[in-house]
Amino acid sequence: MRDLSRIAEDYFGYMGRHFPQQCASDEFYFFPRSETAIQHLDTLDDLTPEKIQDCVQYVRNLLSEVSSKASENLVEEIDLVLLRQSMGSFVLEFGDAEVWRRDPTLYVKIPLFATGRILSQEGRTPAEVKADLLTLFSQIPPFLQRAVKNLSAPPEISVQVALNMTRDALHFYERSIPPFIRERVGEEKELLGKSKSVSEAWEVYMKGLQDLSLSPSFAVGEGGLKEILDTCLVYSKRPDEILETAKIASHETREKLRALSKKIDSRKRWDLLVYEKRPSITSSSEFMALYENQVKDLRHFFYAQDIISFPRGEEVSVRQTPAYLQSLRATASYSAPLTGNRKSHGIFYLTPGKEDLTKISAHCPYLSAHETYPGHHILDHLRIHHPNPIRRQVESPLFYEGWACYAEQLLDELGYVRDPRQQLIGLKRQLWRNLRAELDIKLQTGRISLEEAAREIIDLGFSRHRAERQIRRFALTPGYQLCYFMGNHEIIRLREQFSSRLGRRAFHDILLGGGEIPFYLVEMRLKEKMDETS
Repeated sequence: MRDLSRIAEDYFGYMGRHFPQQCASDEFYFFPRSETAIQHLDTLDDLTPEKIQDCVQYVRNLLSEVSSKASENLVEEIDLVLLRQSMGSFVLEFGDAEVWRRDPTLYVKIPLFATGRILSQEGRTPAEVKADLLTLFSQIPPFLQRAVKNLSAPPEISVQVALNMTRDALHFYERSIPPFIRERVGEEKELLGKSKSVSEAWEVYMKGLQDLSLSPSFAVGEGGLKEILDTCLVYSKRPDEILETAKIASHETREKLRALSKKIDSRKRWDLLVYEKRPSITSSSEFMALYENQVKDLRHFFYAQDIISFPRGEEVSVRQTPAYLQSLRATASYSAPLTGNRKSHGIFYLTPGKEDLTKISAHCPYLSAHETYPGHHILDHLRIHHPNPIRRQVESPLFYEGWACYAEQLLDELGYVRDPRQQLIGLKRQLWRNLRAELDIKLQTGRISLEEAAREIIDLGFSRHRAERQIRRFALTPGYQLCYFMGNHEIIRLREQFSSRLGRRAFHDILLGGGEIPFYLVEMRLKEKMDETS
């Protein structure tokens, strides 16, 4: 029998070779962040049905091998659980749910991310850029042709989203790629011709999407959601429990908002005060400068606090979201270096044109903390440099998003944000996460319609356009939206239980030092530390 490290090496290597683009991107949480993927980024993932079925069976066999093993200590138990979680997530999504038949956005994301990596690479010669693009451009048309053949009665809403993304992709290839080629390679007729063929392939894919037979339903149901919680998140709470917890939190947050707004101006409701007296930001350059300075201030502030042992060598840059990513990412997002590329640094992307600049600028401290210090950037840096190869290559959205939301709360708790009007923004963001958890459960279990869900978001102060865009995203990512609130909820629960005895710094270091593991295992690590010190 093979030991666990050999099985893990087999699994991560296999996935990185066969699905390099999905393993390299943080967009696909049901894939491992395989270090092997970095060696195969010149190849698009093979999504032919035969290859997918072979891969699913291969991973099923590995999962059986892992499931037959018993652990002798907590370190081994964590590694076993993480491997079962990662393998089980892939089998559930690609084997049981057959996401490759039902999600047309999958086929837009993969070539766009692959294109973006080539465009963002620095230090490449014109000949190398040409070779990379020719290799990629030759693969995209057959990949998109295969996509239309694969898709079978996808949910209507997923096709709507995919059509919007495909229009953006076509616009990007027609408007941005030719100037890039001319600037980096020159008037290269072969390459420009291949680029035009890719644009035509996007048009054919768009037409193929419009001709598909569609399913009106997107919901996975109570059982499907519970399976996602059990398998992909390794979280034992039932959907009803999560819904009730989120409702209670929503009520408590609204009470805090009312109390704080009364202190500021008893004549006005919190939703009228929240964006009042905000400094006007009128240009993209002002917007980017605001966030760049905020990230520097947050780094200085948290390094001065005795609450976390910060990793060496971490670095993050603030950039405008490139055109090829704007349809795929939110207004603000974080992009971690590829697993295995330890010399690279993180990128905090911002899209000034997506939202009202003054409003989104009001969220600047909290958004920046969520994405950078001490949020996603620090957590990703710790994962990528973790000494344990299994924990380096497995992410958990419950831990990942929960930690980033917890990072926001630290701003008020530690006194970084002192302005009561700014604190209203922080509480509104908490209320938004409470609502997302509620809507995640309600949408996927059929308790609420898309229109009703959109109205709840509009009632929180969002425009109809943005509310509808958010709801489409929620509908297509079952189980993900609850991760923000419930992950933060679990961290607060553990902090209340252990922080007073261990101290804040030790608590945070133990929390972050184990990798992105299920919270019941975090609790076991904390108890083990308590036993050592008692």
